[in-house]
Amino acid sequence: MAELAKLNIVIRNGSKAEKKRLRNNGYLVGNISRRGMESVAIAMKKTEFRKVLKEHGRNAVLTLVSSDETSFHAMVKEIQVLPPDYDFAHVDFQQVSLDEKVKADVPIRYVGVEYIEANRYIINRLMDEIPVIGLPQDIPADIEIDVSKLNLGDTLTIGDMKFPDGISPDIDANQLVLSISEAKNQVEEETEPEIA
Repeated sequence: MAELAKLNIVIRNGSKAEKKRLRNNGYLVGNISRRGMESVAIAMKKTEFRKVLKEHGRNAVLTLVSSDETSFHAMVKEIQVLPPDYDFAHVDFQQVSLDEKVKADVPIRYVGVEYIEANRYIINRLMDEIPVIGLPQDIPADIEIDVSKLNLGDTLTIGDMKFPDGISPDIDANQLVLSISEAKNQVEEETEPEIA
């Protein structure tokens, strides 16, 4: 379950000079989108944002709090990164209500992969994340799939999966998530002609 985490923000005026000054002082700029209202231009310490993201995950509901105690419940909508170092450049938040369901893309985390590899099988991953619907605070950081009991030729669909209470997939139940096949070089070794 996603946790409510606090993140200190600065409400900014949106000028280019202010944006440049904030970035030079270690801040990450962003916006909070609000349904039916104007978005709010904000900034936060980049190190603090990185720490919160690492501890609570991308789907966490954050309480964004400014110095005047104005606060927003929000989720990360998009993070822009810039080459060459692929550091955070801008973050967009979406304000959420804790009693209204939202849609979110939740990454898949595979466990038991060592069993698959030990049997010289491979996981054909057809999805990296699953679109779900639920209350913001119930959206998980990831969805775990245990592949340790799968065998050659097995498949897994959305309908085969168990989702946390209050969370439902926003995709067809017949959608294939993964299949298990033999590692290619093992198949090649078995089909090589014998030398007489």
